[in-house]
Amino acid sequence: MNSIEDITTVHGHAIREAVTKFFVPLQTTRIIKRDAFEELSNAVKAFAKALKGHDLVPKSLLNEIYTGMRILRNEAPYFRGETATLEGMANQLEMVLGLILIGESLDDRVPGVPRII
Repeated sequence: MNSIEDITTVHGHAIREAVTKFFVPLQTTRIIKRDAFEELSNAVKAFAKALKGHDLVPKSLLNEIYTGMRILRNEAPYFRGETATLEGMANQLEMVLGLILIGESLDDRVPGVPRII
């Protein structure tokens, strides 16, 4: 199992880089770069998977995810025709953030199969 410092270093860099690639164009040129969001989503999912089994979670990276989610929700009304897209992106980040907080990852949830706790 990797240490929390190693996880924070590796995944923190990936998340921060993906946040910049996605949110800078979104807020400056009003362009939704779906491939950049996919990169952000994958980085957050990998972070959740790496954190599984750790009790301590770096607040700075949780804040990156939470802030990104809030930006998407706040910008959504101003993107005509793309409001639902941005809301869906925010919901996706919120779901993974929730999984991180309860110590799970997306691999733990299989659609159509009851959960055994």
